[in-house]
Amino acid sequence: MSIRSQEQKPSLAILVVRTFRVPCAHAPALSPLPLDPELSPRSAAEELGHTFLPCVLVGLSRAPQFVALSRGIDLWREAVDAVVIPESACGGSAVLSWSQTSTQIITVSDNWTTLNVTPEKLGFQAIRAQSYGEAIGILAAMRAGVDHLALTPQIKPLTWVNPDM
Repeated sequence: MSIRSQEQKPSLAILVVRTFRVPCAHAPALSPLPLDPELSPRSAAEELGHTFLPCVLVGLSRAPQFVALSRGIDLWREAVDAVVIPESACGGSAVLSWSQTSTQIITVSDNWTTLNVTPEKLGFQAIRAQSYGEAIGILAAMRAGVDHLALTPQIKPLTWVNPDM
């Protein structure tokens, strides 16, 4: 079985973001490591915690925040008509948020990542492009008001017609 075909469920962090609309992160819980006598004081919290939670919390404090009111300079999800992302990198909070709006999510299959989080695994629809060049073509068609599927040849196969009927 290939890695791509394995079924994965969204992580707890993804479910919290999706449900409660708050930034979320998680940290692994590991067995205690031997104490290091040359430990830097800046690393003491990590050494005692065994979960790396202080580091995660620092990173989370710098994460994009959900806001309730516009300050005139914010980019709102409703202002985004389309987003182009690697096919296997669909698990971010922004993509999950856009998946619940009319924003078109275009995934590029040539740019595969180790994340392996596809639209199918998360249960939302995306427009597939083979390359970023094709994705640009899809964006140009959307901007011109043309359905990108109209640009794909859908020629039906020839069928034999019996003239005696």
